[in-house]
Amino acid sequence: MLALVLTLAGNVTHASDLELEEYLQRAASARARGDWQSAAHQFAQAINHADLPRGGTMRSEVHLEYGRSMGVLCQYAEAEKYLLKAKDIAAQAGAPMFPVLQELLAVSVAQKKYDAATAYFAQLQPLIERESRIKSSPLQVANAFEKIADVLMAAGKTAEADARRAEAARVREAAPKKAPAGTITPYGAQCPKG
Repeated sequence: MLALVLTLAGNVTHASDLELEEYLQRAASARARGDWQSAAHQFAQAINHADLPRGGTMRSEVHLEYGRSMGVLCQYAEAEKYLLKAKDIAAQAGAPMFPVLQELLAVSVAQKKYDAATAYFAQLQPLIERESRIKSSPLQVANAFEKIADVLMAAGKTAEADARRAEAARVREAAPKKAPAGTITPYGAQCPKG
């Protein structure tokens, strides 16, 4: 996800564009080392930067990354707000919807908003099949299957939950590479103490 933002940002020519690129690079570095607070701060700077396009894939990606960061910090209302903005911007731009739907599913499960999670999974499932996401994003697909299994288990649908977990295991087994840091969002992992 962030690779696309950095690739797009890498095509800058003006000084203020370079400032925007620095925010994005610092955010990526912070996320890679597990410093989601700094990542959130840098993504917020990028969102508010005058040179961030008002629409399109890059804006959607930056909103998505800020939303993810806020979700890790347990700022769920802010996370959802920006993930939904990312979804709207992506839809208007004709950008892929899989990443943002997968994140909306995950943040909904983290909050135990199972009806919302089920609705996002219903939108996500056809994209998994139609876009061959099992091959291009296997770890995210496996994560989505595991999240919906959590929802099914909470609803008492043990057999369906077990089937989704088995499906996730098959996807992970076919792509046994470990996920790079920050690939799977650890929602709620860095809640403020006190």
